[in-house]
Amino acid sequence: PLVPFEEYMLIDDRAAYPMNFFFRLNFSGRFDRDKLNAALQEVVPRHPLLCARVKEDKRKRLQWASIEGDEPAVQWVAPTETTADVDGYPHCPGIDLRRRSGLKVRGLPGEQSDDLLLQFHHSCCDGVGAFQLIEELLVAYALACGNAPPRASLQPLDEQLLRRRGDFHLTPLKFLRMLPAQASGLLGALQFLMHRPQPIIPHEPPRADAPPSEAYPSTLTSCLNEDESAEFRSTAERFGVSKNDLLLKDLFRSLENWRSQDGFSTEGEWLRLSVPMNLRAESDHRMPAANVVSMVFLDRKGEDIVDGGRFLSGIHEEMQLIKRRRLGLTFIFSLKAFRFLPGGLRRYVQTDRCTATSVITNLGSPLQEIPLNRDEGRIVVGNTVLEGMELLAPLRPYTIAAFAAFTYAKKLCVTLHYDPRYLDNRQAADLLETYMGCLRESIGH
Repeated sequence: PLVPFEEYMLIDDRAAYPMNFFFRLNFSGRFDRDKLNAALQEVVPRHPLLCARVKEDKRKRLQWASIEGDEPAVQWVAPTETTADVDGYPHCPGIDLRRRSGLKVRGLPGEQSDDLLLQFHHSCCDGVGAFQLIEELLVAYALACGNAPPRASLQPLDEQLLRRRGDFHLTPLKFLRMLPAQASGLLGALQFLMHRPQPIIPHEPPRADAPPSEAYPSTLTSCLNEDESAEFRSTAERFGVSKNDLLLKDLFRSLENWRSQDGFSTEGEWLRLSVPMNLRAESDHRMPAANVVSMVFLDRKGEDIVDGGRFLSGIHEEMQLIKRRRLGLTFIFSLKAFRFLPGGLRRYVQTDRCTATSVITNLGSPLQEIPLNRDEGRIVVGNTVLEGMELLAPLRPYTIAAFAAFTYAKKLCVTLHYDPRYLDNRQAADLLETYMGCLRESIGH
């Protein structure tokens, strides 16, 4: 059966806003397509939730069902099928999990290079789980090409661990012991319901059954250079905070600055950031790709968002409290509770109001431990080199801009996934550069 977070992501999936996320991998060099397909067919079956669809049992309960005889293959997209705007993405309709599995892999050929675009339904796995598959795919391809280092191999996975993907190692006794600490989580849940966060710009979203934009997905990426990225890390250490704390602080600043300059900000309004939290334990490292994640929400009023140590300290203290008391589980507990209320999860999820101004997911340094050779920090994959990446977090009604941060080849990069129905390319570029400008200002302080 689906666990509550998987059901939440399925219910939150709309034609107008597919609950899908994307990873685009930019390579120099051309793939051997037969070997790439063979590598994909070797690794995908290792992750059962990525080769399954959703069905209902006799009691209308949602279950995963494996799909037999559906061999995964890379779908190569002709250059003429990519969109004409600057990002060069093909149109990617949402994945219907009731009809097919939740993974699509596309090849995007360039003049002298190939890119890979992986599309995941969020019911199947989170970003960490997606990178499990990506790492295995790159290793399997390098092995097929015959030039992988001796240490390269596919590590064994334990499918039985999927049975505990929704319990987060909570025995009844552990649950009872953590209840007092969860009291502050209940206060946060009350604030979530009472506050009315504002979207980045005022708008009315399309009907849930409307098709996504023809330019879906639309994205931009910008990176700090190596020196700036190193200084960003040093700045976090100097202030005694995490890089994630700095990313959160500067995203609040950039949203308020951008909204103010365009006349969208009004005194007393709340801005809210939705922040995914990885809940994996060390013993989960052999679990196939899955959702072992929750969400936390940070609220700030525009007039409280200032460039100063007190604002950063407030974010740091709140995030430390969340980690110390495991308040990331509050959202999971809420999903479980809503299952038993009239209307169930659907009534809670499909609300006609803004629940988050923006999203930011920080993937850290993905592929940092991949057992492949490197060329100036870039991963060598068979006869290709991974030059860079783009990570696109999902959008939802009223949340029309989602940010993803990651470090690759010693550079801190930020990808903005935006809704072109409400933000044109110029506005999106200005929003992203406002954020990058705030990050660079933090380095200078």
